Amino acid sequence: MSYDLQQLALLDALLGNWDSVQIRMGERSQVLQASLGGIAVRLASSKDRESIAVILDDLLDLLQGTPAYAFVQELIVRAQMAQGKTRELGSDTEFSPPDVSDRLDGIVGSVSRQLGQAVSADTEPCEIQVYFATNRKPGGTEEARFATDAAEKLTYGLAKVTIPVGRHLLGHVEERSWWNVLGDRNDKRRYVVLGEVRDLTDNDFIGRLEGEPEAANGLLVFLHGYNVTFEDAARRAAQLAFDVRFKGRIVLFSWPSLGCLLGYGADEERALLSAQEFRRFLKSIEDGPWGKVHLLAHSMGNRVLLHGLAGDAWPNRKLGQVLFVAADVYVDMFSQQFPRIKDSGANYTSYASEKDRALLFSSLLHKAERIGVIHGAPFVTDGLETIDATAVDTSLLGLGLGHSYFSDKRSLLTDIGILVGEGLPASSRGLFRAQDPGYWYFPR
Repeated sequence: MSYDLQQLALLDALLGNWDSVQIRMGERSQVLQASLGGIAVRLASSKDRESIAVILDDLLDLLQGTPAYAFVQELIVRAQMAQGKTRELGSDTEFSPPDVSDRLDGIVGSVSRQLGQAVSADTEPCEIQVYFATNRKPGGTEEARFATDAAEKLTYGLAKVTIPVGRHLLGHVEERSWWNVLGDRNDKRRYVVLGEVRDLTDNDFIGRLEGEPEAANGLLVFLHGYNVTFEDAARRAAQLAFDVRFKGRIVLFSWPSLGCLLGYGADEERALLSAQEFRRFLKSIEDGPWGKVHLLAHSMGNRVLLHGLAGDAWPNRKLGQVLFVAADVYVDMFSQQFPRIKDSGANYTSYASEKDRALLFSSLLHKAERIGVIHGAPFVTDGLETIDATAVDTSLLGLGLGHSYFSDKRSLLTDIGILVGEGLPASSRGLFRAQDPGYWYFPR
């Protein structure tokens, strides 16, 4: 109980004096600004005292390198002194009735959210640079920079996307509601906004990427699924990189999805058509200062990934983690193609769910089970770590499809971040092991 009250006292001290902390910090670098934004997001959405304690430690570590740290140390001492006086008055006991503990949880959570809002109040939107390669034809307009038809060659480029860290919720791509016709959809403090999109030659693309200091930490290549426009894919790639706190560079491979619900059949053909172009793209980024190239595909994008890798020659010797997320891939097709790639030196992980209604519909439509949906038990095979993500999957931002849980849910985003950031196997990421058949799962 004394520790909980001490935590509350520290939260209250930081909240009441945050303006003074900001003044003492002085001019903030872009890295510090982005880090504060990330902490603000975590504070605003954390509910349990254990996770809040971890975030507070991260905040104090971040402030330690600023001129404000001496003042923060004074606040810590004051909080400890206030707790000491509380103990002298006899308010602190070893035993805390459940209702008191519950109320304390609520108070700590409320103050944490208020501190998160205070930290983010003066935080500028964070710009994420999304390098991209696409086999879409150029669209020629600002509204549709790339069309839905396949091009004869790849277009390379760089897109700048801003994250509204002051109000960003983990896993969300904030955008203007369809009914809000008067709101500015390019308001960077409220929405995830795609800004400048610049085409680059293939040589300029590689040259710029090689010149990025962060690229030495690795590349994370994201392949979107069905019913996704280029603009939506760029925003999702930026949100994913921001939320998993990837220290390298995010790269988007965008294939020519129609970007509409009724385009499922057309998207299937376009996905298969894109596999060879994806192979060519992977080959183009094989050399460079980055140690690892990680791949993350969602939904139908897994078909581009699987067929792109399963060619006659291995396209990239630096592949590290390969993630098949909610894979809309026929089980028999995967079983046929996966043995061609599993011994390449990369590590393979599949995330699946019982509640993925979009893939349940795909299974019914094709009369064939999909890798990313669980019927009884998940699909398992040698060389593939299968993760049952049912426990973290509820709905897709209220639409009830349960298909984008990979980017909507905290525990899965954290797991992906550890996987691509540190390369730890499931046994070292706090997951549980099911013995028969062998797969891993999140605690329910």
